[in-house]
Amino acid sequence: MTARQKISVWGGVAGALLLAASWVPWTATAQAPTPPGSRTGATSGRTLSIMLRSSALTPDQKSQVQAILSSRRLAARALIRDLRQAQDDLSDKLLSSGPLGLSDLEPQLSKISQVRDKLVQNSAQTTLDIRAVLTPEQLARASQVKDRLRELRSEMRQLLNATDP
Repeated sequence: MTARQKISVWGGVAGALLLAASWVPWTATAQAPTPPGSRTGATSGRTLSIMLRSSALTPDQKSQVQAILSSRRLAARALIRDLRQAQDDLSDKLLSSGPLGLSDLEPQLSKISQVRDKLVQNSAQTTLDIRAVLTPEQLARASQVKDRLRELRSEMRQLLNATDP
């Protein structure tokens, strides 16, 4: 194999890796329904974080929240493990030899989608369970904080866009 052919082969491998990276968002594998900063692709992770940070939980509420999070953590870990496996399967398929089309990837893509949906549902249920522990006043405060954060994000976008040439 000539030097030119070797470069071409490695270029193809690098291209396949870039394609795999674009198809497989690895950041999703770090998701779990634990605050702060958990993100599921839906808003429940952000919502949970806002609820817990703005609510001034009582010691009893903290205890209840910890119990909820502990009970959900095992399910989340199993789902994350499944997601990693499905992403590895997709990577293996993308880097296999021979022709490959989108239809060949459908089983792996479908599995990834299903597991992500389960992760989102798990996170939403965790958020609902914790929401049930909060008082109406704590929920109102969390809503105010959410609205203010939304306003601040909008202001930041406006400021950053105003500086674009």
